[in-house]
Amino acid sequence: MPRFSRTLALPLVVPLVLLLLLIACGDDDDAPAPAPTPEATEATEATEPPPATEPPATAQPTEPPATESAGTPSPTPTAAPPTEAPPERVALHVGLLVPETGAVGPLAAPAIEAMKLAVEDINAAGGNVTTTIADTATNPATGREAAARLLGEGADVIVGPATSAVTQAVIQALFDERVPQCTPSAQSPAFSTQENAAYFFRTVPPAHAVAPIMARVVAEDGGTRVAIVGRADDYGTPISGLVAQLLTELGAEAEVVLYDPGSTTFDSQVAAVAAYGPDAIINIGFFFDGTSIVHGLIEAGFGPEIQYGGDALFHPYLWQLVDPNDPTVLDGMKFIGVAGSDEFNTRISDVTDGNVNFAAQSYDCVVLMALAAELAGSTDGDAIMEAIAGLTHHGTECYSYEECLTLIDAGEDIDYVGVSGPINFTPNGDPTTGSYAVFQFQGGQITVLQAYEVDLTQLQ
Repeated sequence: MPRFSRTLALPLVVPLVLLLLLIACGDDDDAPAPAPTPEATEATEATEPPPATEPPATAQPTEPPATESAGTPSPTPTAAPPTEAPPERVALHVGLLVPETGAVGPLAAPAIEAMKLAVEDINAAGGNVTTTIADTATNPATGREAAARLLGEGADVIVGPATSAVTQAVIQALFDERVPQCTPSAQSPAFSTQENAAYFFRTVPPAHAVAPIMARVVAEDGGTRVAIVGRADDYGTPISGLVAQLLTELGAEAEVVLYDPGSTTFDSQVAAVAAYGPDAIINIGFFFDGTSIVHGLIEAGFGPEIQYGGDALFHPYLWQLVDPNDPTVLDGMKFIGVAGSDEFNTRISDVTDGNVNFAAQSYDCVVLMALAAELAGSTDGDAIMEAIAGLTHHGTECYSYEECLTLIDAGEDIDYVGVSGPINFTPNGDPTTGSYAVFQFQGGQITVLQAYEVDLTQLQ
């Protein structure tokens, strides 16, 4: 069985005083924008080194002829030792289970392009990774079909799905087949404790990491009566509840308004918010449904400057869905979401037109799977999960697949520090460090206001 054993966790809520001590603010940064990368190609097989050749003879200085009695044979040049062939790499087939369409389809580009970039980097460093992409359509039933198709096509591991609802829909099948999965964005706390998550891990922290930041940002902005509008699903329900509880601890009033994720109109939710009379509104929705609510609230008189969104709503061109003729229509609206390193964000931004949402976490999922397969020397699910447990602790820190692979080949333990930051998995497969940023629309452009680093070991 995998080394990620499941243990029951205590309720994931933090007292106010401890919360404010645990979230460290970083410097302001400008967020860059991502870029499409070429499709991953299968690595070529390692070739035998060319046969060693003798070095060319060098001219010898002229000496007087030796006499017979003193003559000794001249030494002959020796052949150079043959170079060592590179080790044969594990051929790993990664199934990418992503929402190319559906409720978060427009947000998926950074994740997909980051996964492709990871495969490109891995294979350029001598790895042997191939991929197949399957669209979940942001739908649990479609996600199950897509997962079955990937398994039928020989996927050794799965990266994805993107949402908690689709992840919940496929996790049992992957558990039954002993197939490891890494999600870069499913944040439901349920995965930290449920028994069938033994082959599950994630590079995004669970919801209790982002909830304190949301509550703090809104409270510091002066919010005292806060409406939280969220999807009634595995993503929206837990985050909405946690944020409401933390706002109460911060001295604010909070009201949660949940809606059916299948809804197409949101007049009743907008009316409920208006009746509550908030001075701040937090939107825990997906791209299309969340934007409809933002639009409805603006029409009802609640401006963007008192509206906040989560990372499943964030997009640099979100304003186009509200008013395609006015890039400033959302000026003042803030978003709180996961972050990646500046260097990686700059690299991926060229492909994704400035959207870096969950890109770093997606890249790290693929790299971790490839490193685990090399450490295990196998594509066996149990062997990979046992290897995953030891990739992010107590070893020599390394920052890329190539650097880490060199250490593994040398027999060293490693501590992979990803483009999403330190990971340090818990036994339940959750990262223990979270990197977040607060973004805001200003003049139709996204600006990074603050960066946060959260130590999840202090939030348990």
